[in-house]
Amino acid sequence: MNLDKIKEAVEAFLKQRELKLFEIRYRKSDSVLSILLDETLNMDELEEVSGALSELLDQYEDEFADNYFLDVSTVGVERPIRNEEELTQAIGKYIYVKTKNEEYYGTLHSFHDGVLSLDVKEKTKTKNVSVEYEKVKTVRYAVQF
Repeated sequence: MNLDKIKEAVEAFLKQRELKLFEIRYRKSDSVLSILLDETLNMDELEEVSGALSELLDQYEDEFADNYFLDVSTVGVERPIRNEEELTQAIGKYIYVKTKNEEYYGTLHSFHDGVLSLDVKEKTKTKNVSVEYEKVKTVRYAVQF
């Protein structure tokens, strides 16, 4: 399968509708093509986009070895932070960070020289925690209650 070819077609389609692609991936193990949009859409809008994408992808059926399941969704409020550039953009935001041994919820205070600095609340006090970026397994935006 030429996922780059499919991604190019999907991005062109979305651009015409003034929508932005966050990620596209194909899981061969269960034949799922996931298209994740960087948008806020209601269910009706998402259903319309999904149907139109399904019609578009019918043109690329030769790219798929078998039948596949199309999953179209939006990233939502707990969107992943995928790289250092997106991490820099998240400064001042409430995030979730997971390493091999630790998990933190806190406000990203800074990201400098490969180290995240988080203001983490513990009971009634706030403490600063430093985490090396290379040790991070997962980082995403989080909802603060």
